[in-house]
Amino acid sequence: MIFIRSRTTISRRSFTTALGKVLRRRGLQVSVASGGAAALEALGANAFDVVLLDVQMPGMDGTELLGRIQERAPRTQVILMTGHLRSDADPPGVFASVLKPHPLPDLLRLIDEATGRARA
Repeated sequence: MIFIRSRTTISRRSFTTALGKVLRRRGLQVSVASGGAAALEALGANAFDVVLLDVQMPGMDGTELLGRIQERAPRTQVILMTGHLRSDADPPGVFASVLKPHPLPDLLRLIDEATGRARA
């Protein structure tokens, strides 16, 4: 799994660190990328079942990165995370979209389901 954080503020780093610890305790291998370019580099070097992707990121936005993930790793499942309500449907290829902050038990369930789909 790779979690792509959107900004480098302390609160976002704390969230990323905490979520990474929780996921590692569940036995998942977790990588963190600081933005789109770093995520693409990680995807070139490793296979990931699931990507947690923030919609709004500096530089490359989440929608653009989603397209690149689908080109490079079409079996990788993407869970979009956003802090804003969206009225449009999920872009094609998105496993799920969640509103931040999202209840951890529900997010863990989505990650498990997405992992199952990636490995099917």
